[in-house]
Amino acid sequence: MNSIIHPNVVIGKNVTIGNFCVIGYPAEHPGVVDPNAEPQFTVIIGDNTIIRDHVTINAGHLENTVIGSDCYIMSHVHIGHDARIGNKCVLHTSCVIGGHSTIFDRSRIGLNASLHQHTVIGVGCIVGAQSFVKGTWRENYRKIAGVPSKDIGFNTIAWSKFCDDIDKKWGE
Repeated sequence: MNSIIHPNVVIGKNVTIGNFCVIGYPAEHPGVVDPNAEPQFTVIIGDNTIIRDHVTINAGHLENTVIGSDCYIMSHVHIGHDARIGNKCVLHTSCVIGGHSTIFDRSRIGLNASLHQHTVIGVGCIVGAQSFVKGTWRENYRKIAGVPSKDIGFNTIAWSKFCDDIDKKWGE
């Protein structure tokens, strides 16, 4: 493995990290964060998360950067400082998550999509490929797409999977 994992990174159980990743480097915040200084906060990666090749995850500068459990982060993804990614999220190839953004559980961010800093994505949402998302999208199980992005309907696939999981857990 040819990745750089800084000492400020906490890695959960059964985590896979691909080649050429850089995790825990100081936040990219020109004029605010010295890139040569030791990071003030950590990156926390939950159990059973898979991080593929060429992923960058910056340390926080106001709080920890957190990746939940059971996530799948595809190649060439960037996760900015202070971001919070929930459990069971999928970040598709080359998407960019701006600093201070929050993605709640079971959401998917499409190929080459960009989330502006401070963006919030609700539970079970899907962001379409090449979309630009800005602001707060707290309503759960929505499909968000476009440039500029807009809500294009209910995410029935994620809702069905969630209901199936509940049925398996509690019996039908």
